[in-house]
Amino acid sequence: MEKLLERYTPDQQKTIADYWDTIRFTRRSNRVSVGIKQKELEYWAKFDPEVVIKALKIHIEKYPHIRENYTRGILRNLRGGSVHGGDHDSRKTAEAAKPSGKRDSRAEEAFKRRLSGI
Repeated sequence: MEKLLERYTPDQQKTIADYWDTIRFTRRSNRVSVGIKQKELEYWAKFDPEVVIKALKIHIEKYPHIRENYTRGILRNLRGGSVHGGDHDSRKTAEAAKPSGKRDSRAEEAFKRRLSGI
């Protein structure tokens, strides 16, 4: 587990410790197992440390009563763009580029040309 924490600065490691201190209250025993921490740190390795810390802070501030799996959703949203202020989502751009509704844009252009020629 120590090896997985090496990628974080001392300040970031403090945020991680604060996160686990918050998460422990979602358990009856008020403890989070080393195995859970290990599994989450391995998952977090897929993301930039800054994004991980931002997600942890969001979880601590807004959702302290929800278990650690909620953080995974926050991380995915931060990477893909969300209400949390993440990066731009390329899928949304592709959807916005599609013609809206059932109308074909080429048919609409042809119709406009026909109207202007009349």
